[in-house]
Amino acid sequence: INVGVTTLGVTTATNVTDQSLNCSGVATATDFNSTSDINLKDNIKVIDDPLAKVLQLNGVSFDWKDTGQSSAGVIAQDVERVMPGIIRDNSTGYKSLNYNGLIGLLIEAVKEQNETIEVLKQKINTLEERLG
Repeated sequence: INVGVTTLGVTTATNVTDQSLNCSGVATATDFNSTSDINLKDNIKVIDDPLAKVLQLNGVSFDWKDTGQSSAGVIAQDVERVMPGIIRDNSTGYKSLNYNGLIGLLIEAVKEQNETIEVLKQKINTLEERLG
């Protein structure tokens, strides 16, 4: 199915195949819902060593080469080294990233940091009690 999208009088062809929508540019919506039902998933595992993975990533700002538009995010090749399952190569050889996949990683990293914070709080309390 080919869909024509018109923005400010310019029509861009968009290709929809195999239940995928591929387009270039900015997509804007009130909400984006991603299917996440446990009944659709197998082999569920908590992400191992999440904080170490996050620490290998850089949040970056950049300009898109084709438009000059400023943006921010991460570099797919960096993410691929720590979370290869959320990276896809498209037909032109460029990489795309399932940003939803980063959410689980970040949640687990925050939980790991919170565990460390709680241990440190306990140590501080113990030291404060000793000092008296």
